[in-house]
Parts: sequence; structure tokens; C-alpha cells
Amino acid sequence: MNEEIDILIAKKLTGEASGEELRLLQSWIDAEKKNAEEYERIAGLWQKADGLFDTVTFDTPAAWNKVAALTVNKGKTARRIELKDWMRYAAVAAVFIIGIFVVRNLLKPGMETVVAENGNKDVVLPDKSHVTLRKGSKLSYPATFAINERNVKLEGEAFFEVTHNEAQPFVIDAQSVSVKVLGTSFDVRCNEESASVTVASGKVQVKSKNDTMQRVVLTKGEFGQLVDSKLTEGVVADANYLFWKTGLLRFESQPLSKIAERLAYYYQQKITFADNTAQEVKDQLVTISFNNQPLDGVLDELCLVTHCKWERKGAQYIISAK
Repeated sequence: MNEEIDILIAKKLTGEASGEELRLLQSWIDAEKKNAEEYERIAGLWQKADGLFDTVTFDTPAAWNKVAALTVNKGKTARRIELKDWMRYAAVAAVFIIGIFVVRNLLKPGMETVVAENGNKDVVLPDKSHVTLRKGSKLSYPATFAINERNVKLEGEAFFEVTHNEAQPFVIDAQSVSVKVLGTSFDVRCNEESASVTVASGKVQVKSKNDTMQRVVLTKGEFGQLVDSKLTEGVVADANYLFWKTGLLRFESQPLSKIAERLAYYYQQKITFADNTAQEVKDQLVTISFNNQPLDGVLDELCLVTHCKWERKGAQYIISAK
């Protein structure tokens, strides 16, 4: 559960919930069977604890009047102080605070954390949204989302397919930026200093966490990026931005040098040209596609159509003319 649900349950059990709060709580209870079971569990615990709040009833006004008769001059009219309302509200407040303590601290589950250690990892969130987490990335989210917002935290890169719900915006804490959506699909790549968001469908808002005045709204085919503390937006020119997820690459009439540069980025390897490689070799235009192939196989095919060769020296791949 989450803090908002905790409070709504506590307020209902103490009779302090408004009509709107009762409606929101009932919506949460009806949403999933486990929610109803959790509510019944808490309500049962509450009923068992009722004996803790039984107290002796005192005739407060009578006691006060008796004291006043002994301490106030008989020639003056004694002022009667009513303490019933104060005591009643104090009792309600005490019960309410204890209720929140019980719900939050005894029955509140922790956060879920998923790390894609050995490869990309698919994650289904409590609202049925789907996330593909890139290898080496981490995602944290609550076991149950709040009534009015769905909050998750990302470190690294992930592709989100968010279930549409206008009443419950989906918010991603993406280290250096915050991403807010209603229902859409998009890619997020982030670290502590920079980030990029590319939208495949729908609409998202991206906001810098260090300067909340910097924000952009993106739609399908657009991207936003935070570099050197500056947030900018543009139209997606790289159709291969989901290569890490799909394994598909396609280049149309691209210079060989540009393809080598993008391959280095996609595969996270260093790819260079031999010092004696002619400029016309680097500038030749190439149309080629790859489907879930290792880098060695990709370079074999690329060099075949460009009349080049490649070799690996240490941690880098070197392309040269035949």
C-alpha cells in the first residue's frame, strides 16, 4: 500500500473521512481483490484494538463546578467551562494518530526494485504498465500505486508502455529529469547529469529536476534531452533508438563514417578508421540493415558491401580499405 491509502483507511475507521475520500477509498478497494483483502485485514485489526481506547466516563462539568465552588468568591458568578467537545476531539485525534501508526508501520509493504543484471528485463507494474529495462539499469516502484499518481524511479535506460489513466498520472524520477505522462510509450535514458526521452506514441512532459522552469512537452516522433543543464527538444532523426530493445538496425543512404559512429554507440564499443583510410571511403553512402546480430557479424557485412576490412586491437575495432 501507499501513504495516501493508509490515511484514507485510518480516516474511515475513525469516522473522519469525507464523502470524496470514501469514494476514492472504495475505488481502490474495488480495483483489485488483494486491495479488498488488505482493507478487511486492517479493519479486523482495528476492531480487535477497540478495547485499547475504552476509558472511564467522567462527569467533567460536575467536577469542574465542584472545584469552582471552592476556589471562586461566592459573591461572583462562577464561569462554567464545557470540556466535553475538547475531550471528544482530543480522543478522535489520538485514535486517528494511532490508526495511522498501525497502518503505516505494521502493514505497509516496501518498494519493489528490479535490476537488469544479465540482459534486458521485462517488468509488469501494478497498473499493468509494461517496462523493458535495459541491461545494467534499475527500476524501483511501490507494490501498490497511490490513488492520484503512479511514481517510479529509473536509473539507466528503459522503454515504457504506460496504461492510460487520466486521473492517475505516471511520473518517472529519472535522476536528472522528471517525466510525467498519462498513457503512452516512450524511451528514457538517464544519469545524474543528463537524460534523453524519445516518444513513440502519446504525449509526455519532461522537466529538469535542478531547474523546474525548464520543461518541454513531447509528442510522437519527438525527443527531449538534458545536456550541460540545458533542456532542449527536437524531431527524432534516428529510427534505431530502440535497437537495444528490438535488436533491429536500418541505415538508408548513410555515410560509412556515420554508420560506424552509430554502431559504436549502439554496441557501446570503440570503432575507428585506420589512419590511412581515404576520405572517399568514409564518405561512401550505404543502405543496409541488421537483425539481432553480434557486432562481429555486423562489421563483416558492412565491410563486404563497402570493400573494407576490419580488425580488433585490444578494446577497439579498426576499419580500413582493402
